[in-house]
Amino acid sequence: MEATQKPEGTGGAAGLNLQHLGQEVSVPAGTRIVSQGEAPEFFYVIQSGRVRVFRETEDRIRTDLTELGPGTYFGEVALVTGQPRTASVEALEDAKLVKVSKQEFDSLLDQNPQLARHIIQQMASWLVAGDTRLETQVVHQVKLRQVSWFDYLLMMGLSVILALVFNLYNDNKIALIHGWGQTGVPEISLDQAKQELQKQQAIFVDARKSAFFDQEHIKGAMNLPVILFDLMYPMFNFTLEQTPGAKSKTVIVYGGTISRRMDVDLARMLVSKGLSHVVVLQNYRAWDTAFPVEKRKPKAAAGMPLGLPGLLEWIPVSIFVLILIPPIRRSPYLSVFCRLLLGAIFISFALSKILRPAVFALNVVDYGMMPSFGVNLWALALPWAELVVGLFLILGIRTRAAATLIAAMNITFIVGLVNAILHQMPINCGCVGEVGEPVNWLKVMKNTGMVVMCIQIFLYDRFLVLDRGGFILRDRKI
Repeated sequence: MEATQKPEGTGGAAGLNLQHLGQEVSVPAGTRIVSQGEAPEFFYVIQSGRVRVFRETEDRIRTDLTELGPGTYFGEVALVTGQPRTASVEALEDAKLVKVSKQEFDSLLDQNPQLARHIIQQMASWLVAGDTRLETQVVHQVKLRQVSWFDYLLMMGLSVILALVFNLYNDNKIALIHGWGQTGVPEISLDQAKQELQKQQAIFVDARKSAFFDQEHIKGAMNLPVILFDLMYPMFNFTLEQTPGAKSKTVIVYGGTISRRMDVDLARMLVSKGLSHVVVLQNYRAWDTAFPVEKRKPKAAAGMPLGLPGLLEWIPVSIFVLILIPPIRRSPYLSVFCRLLLGAIFISFALSKILRPAVFALNVVDYGMMPSFGVNLWALALPWAELVVGLFLILGIRTRAAATLIAAMNITFIVGLVNAILHQMPINCGCVGEVGEPVNWLKVMKNTGMVVMCIQIFLYDRFLVLDRGGFILRDRKI
């Protein structure tokens, strides 16, 4: 450090015998007196006014070290060591200084052993204080880099509690486990279904959405999507009535996935309408190889604009370019930008799904990756988790843990997107309820950009953060 308080026993500046040394200079407030890194030329004694001593890094991270007033001095360390200035000094108010050249300073030390001894003692005390400060900072940074399980439990626990409480009072509430407590639906094996088909005693009904049915279905099957049951059942019933012997035939419902949401639900609905002999195909995955099918060229699902959130999603793609520039890649200001952007995106998406969990649950089913017991719980908790971590990012609370959770959400979504693309599923992303963009590689790129943003936050976020080490400002006093 380039400054000290007045030495003991010297009587401050008066005790330095400066009557015939140096020259008096007046310095207006705000003037930079010495600059960090410059060659040392002068030693300064403050006669009136106050100055601030500070350090500043290349990316303009400023650390205030101390303030000095009348009777103190600065600039001696660089003159003693012969090294460039280790700190900058600027006037806080109009000040009068005595400016002593290096030659005069050396002569002063020769004539004043007490001053030389005090400077040595002061430098030794700075070394001890510097070691203590370094240890404190290392401990502080280690605490910042620690991501505790408590952080995750806090956010996920808060999300689950909010989801459960809100679901109790939501007019569109759903059961925690779909179909829990309902009577089971009879199943039929593939061999039995083949026998019924050979005897012409089977009516196959596809429970999937029309886009899936149009792409591929059992030859001769009828389509009755669960989500359009009330609208399409009258026409379905009319068709059955016009089919000779339909009442005595077995209605075989297929088209389910691992969630068993579509086929089982449709079978229950048909039974509730008074139909008998309704069964569900037992091996829901094998119908496309066990029976003759009709196929059409896959068509992309119709997309709907997402509005402002959809436009914001394109910004993460540009992060790929910024990450290539080292100074920008490490910038904490980029971290703040990433935090605000990701927070805004996830909050906007969460609010659109919280009020209609049943719609989001059907979007989850479309991906065909979630077992039945987890669909509703996922549809309830995930939007609230998006909201909580989005708020934590914007407010700067536990940002490293929040960033890892958002990265995990995006990676999970990317896996679902890639699976849907490879299997040519005619679905949209389901980002905002039933509204969403078609599933494609551009969507994968957007979410990959978000993962990169999360990594940047995890590594370099140090601005306006409330974390395990306490609250941190970019410009902080040490």
